[in-house]
Amino acid sequence: MGYTAQEGEDSQQSDNHPLIQIDLSDDACEEEALWWRAILYSENGWNATTKYNGHEYLSPWSVSAKCTGLTVATKASGGKSHPPSSMTALQYLTNFCVHHRLYAQCSVALAGALYIPFLRGGTVSLPFPKQIPRVDIKEGAGDSTVSISGLLNEYSEFIPKCMTLSSNALGLRSLLCSTFFNPDIECNLVSAWLNPAFAVIDLISPGTSSLATLLANRQPRLGFLWLGAILTDLAKSILRDIRAGMTALDLPASAWTGTTHTFLTSEMGVINGESICRVDECRLQFITACEDHDRPPIWPWKPFGATKLCDTELLVRKHAQCPAHCLEYKSWEWILRNDSSIQDLGKPKTQYPNKAVHAFPNRTSAVLDDYRYNFFSEDLSEGATRGIFEWLRSTEYPCSERPIYQHSWLDLEGTDEEEAPDDAESDVEIQRTPKKMHVGRWLEGIE
Repeated sequence: MGYTAQEGEDSQQSDNHPLIQIDLSDDACEEEALWWRAILYSENGWNATTKYNGHEYLSPWSVSAKCTGLTVATKASGGKSHPPSSMTALQYLTNFCVHHRLYAQCSVALAGALYIPFLRGGTVSLPFPKQIPRVDIKEGAGDSTVSISGLLNEYSEFIPKCMTLSSNALGLRSLLCSTFFNPDIECNLVSAWLNPAFAVIDLISPGTSSLATLLANRQPRLGFLWLGAILTDLAKSILRDIRAGMTALDLPASAWTGTTHTFLTSEMGVINGESICRVDECRLQFITACEDHDRPPIWPWKPFGATKLCDTELLVRKHAQCPAHCLEYKSWEWILRNDSSIQDLGKPKTQYPNKAVHAFPNRTSAVLDDYRYNFFSEDLSEGATRGIFEWLRSTEYPCSERPIYQHSWLDLEGTDEEEAPDDAESDVEIQRTPKKMHVGRWLEGIE
């Protein structure tokens, strides 16, 4: 890491805003002033790079500020100083927040910084600060100095974990998508579940605190992630994708954060010996890595109904009666450059209480005419059903599932050249059954 700001470089006055002086605390050291100066003055405050296999890589959190219209009141002489460590930088940020009595603003700003890797070279416009003379700030305004310092001190352990999560854009997006996931909803009922949610969201102005409150109440543990997404204006594209039925799935992020956003991570049900629920069939196909099922389905919604065991894959039949087949978090490991590693073994499973729902006696319920939304659209259910069944039946459908693959949502009827008579199908099944039993016994005898 190294500063790239040139000595004597100053900030340009913005066309729309006068130059604002950022006041640091009176006891700010020269290195602290230089750090703030590098952030506000230069298009490249410092370089953060690493070399790997002969190539130089740039930090995913590298940013450049253009025409900020901000300047530091405290002057720094420059020199050959190096950027501070993360702990020292956090202390500089703490000093600034204590000096200006900032509390929630700092938390939201740090949440927004998690989405810098999402930009991929793009730009984001942040709200321009409103300058308030120091004499107008009341001594009793805001939270106490102790509470601000205590909050930011907790971040010292929290920030590295968030930065690790932030470097996985798919994982971060999947956590936001999990806000709308319900493990009890089957794939053919997704529209009935999501349509009312987006009808309410459409009534809320984007980028407002009301939207953040709504999404945070649904999943309080991920509320700060929605704050950052709204601040950086990325929430629009994420909500647009969810509305269109495009969800992201990242199993490591789900396990690492203890968040459920797919039916795959739920426990297996009880099998009666003759049939198996299709949701359990999907789990076994993925766990046993059956043909074309070594990758998890990107559709989080579970399939409906059950399948006869005689119609399932051989590996599914072999493990159907095994107890406790499920996915569990084991560990997460970061391989360092010096061949050492950092491991996270996770924490014991904790039951998080559900957020209480408070009744509002003076509030009247909205009627259907109040919403400009097509509640009767089944596009989301159609896409989810087609997606999960295409994954489940990537090779072929059993004859017993003809009503499913001939349904208009799947529309595979045209792939059959001619429909065989029912009695012919029965004859084929009778002929195939001994062969399946022979192959099954042979498979069981393989070590």
